[in-house]
Amino acid sequence: MSRYPQMAGLSQRDRSVLGRFGAFCAQEGLGPVAAALEDGAVIEAFLALGCPSLMPHSVGTYRSVLVRLSGAAYLSPGRFPASVAPRPYSSSDGAALWSMARHQSSTLRITNATVLLACMLGAGLHPGELARLSACDVHHHDGTTCVAIGGARARTVRVVSPYDVALAKVAERSSGYLFRPGAAVRTAKNLIGEVCAALVHDPDEVALVSGRARATFICAHLSAHTPLGELCAMAGVLGVESLLRYARHVDGAPQSKAALRAAARA
Repeated sequence: MSRYPQMAGLSQRDRSVLGRFGAFCAQEGLGPVAAALEDGAVIEAFLALGCPSLMPHSVGTYRSVLVRLSGAAYLSPGRFPASVAPRPYSSSDGAALWSMARHQSSTLRITNATVLLACMLGAGLHPGELARLSACDVHHHDGTTCVAIGGARARTVRVVSPYDVALAKVAERSSGYLFRPGAAVRTAKNLIGEVCAALVHDPDEVALVSGRARATFICAHLSAHTPLGELCAMAGVLGVESLLRYARHVDGAPQSKAALRAAARA
């Protein structure tokens, strides 16, 4: 990182983008990074030639980061489309996943699978949030189960049925972390992915994937016409426009950012 002094004090994402941009500039003989950043044509050339493997929305993020770091007034030639969210699970998929959880080979595996399903399908948690969830974060009162999430997306989420009862039972007999109590690392996204991949399931049935589980939670609320501001708060989404990638899967949901903003104001 020392090759680029301007990286000092930047976020990890900004450092990653600037490092990739710097490598492209060096390979193409485009001179110092600071000077290249001031040329919009160089930024666009980098996006077109240096990012062939990235999804459109990721390329858009790269552009936004570079334009912000350049500090220059730069008119973007166009927007990159947002990626469509993973396809949500159907009701039959959910039943198959629930059956899979109950038929794991040990009590610990059954508990891990139950927590995964309850927190991802029932509450739409991100993998890192799920990994850090402890028994004291689960609150059950008058037939309602909620989870309190800390961190950057601090919020309280009501767990939907039938996952609410299952999660409450696990929390009642636990005193620490609900998911893999013995795991030392709680911040790695791979902690969740590795366990999902290791669950025993029928190869002819669906597999548990965190992205599809979160999409299922959000799409279910869109289908139920949950107020969009309330849904954003539950899902830890900063702007209602971010729901567009999920709305693509829901008949009758707003299908543009403008329509989402209008629905949120209604």
